[in-house]
Order: sequence, then C-alpha cells, then structure tokens
Amino acid sequence: MSEPLHIIAMARPRKPSITLPEHVHRTVSRGKEYFTFQYGRGTKNAGPRIKLPHPLDPEFSSALHAAAGDHAQRPAAETFDALIEAYRLSPEWRQLSDASRRDYSRYLIEIARMWGDLRVGDFEASDALALRDRRSSKPAATNYLLRVLSLLISWGIPRGFRSDNPCAHVRKLKTGEGWEPWPWNMIERIRDGAPAELWHVATVALYTGQRQRDVLSMKWSDLLNDGTIGVVQEKTRTRLWIPIHRDLSGVLQSIPRHSVFLLTNRRGLPWTQDGFRTSWGKMCKRLAIDEQLVFHGLRKSAVDMLLEAGCTTAEVAAITGQSMQMVEHYAKHVNQRKLASSGMAKWENAK
Repeated sequence: MSEPLHIIAMARPRKPSITLPEHVHRTVSRGKEYFTFQYGRGTKNAGPRIKLPHPLDPEFSSALHAAAGDHAQRPAAETFDALIEAYRLSPEWRQLSDASRRDYSRYLIEIARMWGDLRVGDFEASDALALRDRRSSKPAATNYLLRVLSLLISWGIPRGFRSDNPCAHVRKLKTGEGWEPWPWNMIERIRDGAPAELWHVATVALYTGQRQRDVLSMKWSDLLNDGTIGVVQEKTRTRLWIPIHRDLSGVLQSIPRHSVFLLTNRRGLPWTQDGFRTSWGKMCKRLAIDEQLVFHGLRKSAVDMLLEAGCTTAEVAAITGQSMQMVEHYAKHVNQRKLASSGMAKWENAK
C-alpha cells in the first residue's frame, strides 16, 4: 500500500513523535517547529518548498493536498485511510470548530495507525470491543476514541464505505465523576511554590472558569473598561463577558506586559499549548501535586466555588459557558454536601 496523505503516530520511549507523509519535512529554528512540502528534496529535480501548518492543525490535510498536487499518493479505496482522507476534506470537517478538529485529529491518527489499510467493510464490533477493553485503564480517552471512530464510520455509510455502524453495539466505559476539583490547600501550594508565570495562568483559570486554551489566548485588550474579561470560547464559539473577581484583579495588576497576550512564559513570550503543558507538568511533579489533579480541574473548582457561594446554575453557566445540564450535574454534589451539613447540625441541636 502506498503511503497515504495523513500522519501516522509512532511510539518512542519517553516522547511520542509523528511520522510524516512522504516529501513532508520538519525543521526546528529557535525552538519552533516548521513543516514544509518539497518533492525530490536533495536532488536536481527538487520542487519548490511549500510551507505547511503543523500536522495536528485542522488545515494540514487540505494544505498538504494542495501542495502535493500531481505528486499525491492515494490510499487504497474502501480502507480507513481513504475514509479518513475523505472525511478531512469534507464540508462536515470544515464546519467543526478548530478545537474539535484538533481533538478529532489526534484520534484519527490513532485509527489510521491501527487500521489504516483495513477495509472499512471488514471492521467488526468485536474489533471495537477489543480496543475498548485493551484501553480500559483510560476510560475517558477510550470513550472519546470510540466516539470519533463511530462518527467516522457513520459519515462513511451514505458514501458507500459500509452499510452499518458496528460501534453502535459497543457500550462506553464508566468514567466516574470526571476531573477532580482542586482543594484550596493544593491551590495554595501552587501559589506559594510555583513560578509567577504559572501561578498567573492558574489564577486566571480559577477565577474565570475557562479552559486552558481559552485562558492562554486571552489578550490585554480583552480586559474591558466595564470590569469584565471578554472571551470567545474556541470549542463552543460562545461569547462571554466575565466580571473580574477582586482577587483576580490584584493578580492582573502584578502581571508584566511583555506581549499583547495577557499570559506569557518566563521569557516573556506567549505560551504555546504544548509548552505550557510541559511546564505545568514539571511544576506539579516538583511540588508533589496529586496526579489526579489536572489543570482542567481548576474549571471544576470554579464551578464548585460558585455553587457553594450560593450562585444559581444559570449564574454559573453565564460565567463558565458550560451547559445548564453540566452545571446542574455538579450542583447535585454541592447541594448534597450543603443539605447533609444542615441536616447534621439540626440533629446535633435537637432536644
């Protein structure tokens, strides 16, 4: 089978890497990665160098096809390789948010690695079930992978790849209650022991209830004269105006203005998503932060604190941009604690 025009994840010790399609080259300059397409590189028949986005960028597939032109090698018909390529060039793919396309891309890469040259029609429910059981130690990620796989196959049904979806017969794994909220003593450990640039990010995340990607994308111009932070959530495209908490206001006044972006690394440069994740992970390890506490848990902490302060689910949803159903799910646990405390107090005070 010829090499398809998508990327294949290859496992290496410690740090995963990406095997690039033929004629795609990676260079690093000043710590930043660059990707280009050049046919016949290093030969007398070398073609022009054409800049490409990062392989995980939503536009990578279409940009690669445009650059490859007549040099493109096509995947075998009716295979998962062909299905993935067709899906990533479809209107349905373009209509997804950038965040969703990035998330889907990670799992499409994995699907291609496992079954790229397999005919979609030969895929069976037992294959999906075996995948689920093999990865059961990470239920949330496994459920997301199965969701993307099911969506991909469903998209291919009216396009002749097969007539049914075997993933419909595979039940999701139980995931428990999701991300753990950060207890206040752990938040204080970050405040007292983390570098200032990481504490700044944590504070903005906690007091706005936003996702990592949206927090790192905030600019100084998003701080509005009416005392709010203007946010357009990348994943949902929801527009929010979040009042600035007085404790956050004090932290914002201490942040140096190195860039148009509100939050920068120790060199005064805007954070990259991967760069921040690496720095955050090293800091958590150094401070012996519980492994169950991840950055996204600060968003859940914000929800819990708002609810415990007596906010309604509508007020919380207006700040975090979450659905009412999600906030109500969190509210059940907060309300249970409040009711239990109230009930025990009444019992103790009873004659």
